[in-house]
Amino acid sequence: MSEIIHYDAELYSYKKPKEWEPIGENNEKSKDVSGALKQYLIEMLGATNLIVLCGLGTSMCVKDSTKSEKSLCPSMTELWKTAQEKVGDKFQEVLKKVHYESGDNIEELLSRCQMSEILLSDKAIKDFVETTEKAVVEKCRFLKSDTNLEMHETFLRRIARRSTKLERAKIFTTNYDTCFEQAARNTGFIFVDGFSHTLPQEFDSSYFDYDLVKRSEYKETPDYIPNVFHLYKLHGSVDWEQKNNNRVFRNPETSKPLLIYPRNTKFETSYKPPFIDLMGRFQSCLRKPSTSLLVIGCGFNDNHIAQPILSALRSNTEMKMMVVGSDLKKPDNPAIKIMTQLIQNGDPRICLLKTEFEKFVPWIPDIVATTEEEKYRARIQTSYGPF
Repeated sequence: MSEIIHYDAELYSYKKPKEWEPIGENNEKSKDVSGALKQYLIEMLGATNLIVLCGLGTSMCVKDSTKSEKSLCPSMTELWKTAQEKVGDKFQEVLKKVHYESGDNIEELLSRCQMSEILLSDKAIKDFVETTEKAVVEKCRFLKSDTNLEMHETFLRRIARRSTKLERAKIFTTNYDTCFEQAARNTGFIFVDGFSHTLPQEFDSSYFDYDLVKRSEYKETPDYIPNVFHLYKLHGSVDWEQKNNNRVFRNPETSKPLLIYPRNTKFETSYKPPFIDLMGRFQSCLRKPSTSLLVIGCGFNDNHIAQPILSALRSNTEMKMMVVGSDLKKPDNPAIKIMTQLIQNGDPRICLLKTEFEKFVPWIPDIVATTEEEKYRARIQTSYGPF
């Protein structure tokens, strides 16, 4: 009887453009593929400009240990069910008013409601949108102080721990939650997210041009502090609040966070302050030479995200790109289809890796040694608990 091999991933690259190559543990046939993946990742991490784009898939691994390892992060299907529960009997009434018949797609439903609200000025539709948006916020505030973020912490150690001679790693995320912020605090990493260091913290994109250095009385020039990364929340965050004068502040207790909610007007909204500043940074980063783009858990369903990437693939010959996701074999996604065609035509810059975030993280090579400060913090946390 032949041994059953459980494959954790499949790699699609220009080396074998006609097939997906499986990667499994303790499998001789996949060793070459594993080696190629590792080498590709080493080259990406060594790029001068390292960009990471994270979608919903990076938060789905955060589990509730008390409920059979159920994900704490809501999926789109779960948001649909939550809207049904919150609205109750009026849910079907709203569907009829907006003539919705497209399945359990909360983004499409909210899009129709937004258009109908403008045309009909219907209170029931307006109440439904407000109730659903509040439910989205509640569901995305799933983190607690003791939530296990081991995958995010390991990811930061391997992505954001770079030589200070290179540019800081830049993590762009469409998620509303604060997983990366909390993981950074747990590991002692410092993130620059565009907010001031004064209270109250106010957003200003010019802070992304600042850096952190350490002065010493024994040196004439300051040293760049290690373990610093940039964090860009492309769709807002559950702790962002916009005042009447359009200024944005950090407020973890806000009842109306500044978010780009699921609907087909994301493109237009992303070009309003402060999101236009973040999108501008994203687009300019993609144009830089010696650039690596690592996309994880992103479905490329948002045109304002997909189009700048496809444009950069056309114009930036020095950009390497790896896409990591669990549904990359779907032929109906235009962006994935274009990337697949480029690979088939022999483009060595792109590869697709079919797997989940939590399975991908252990494969990222740890190419920079752990600092003494990190070892110290690990000892303290083991003895005293989290900071």
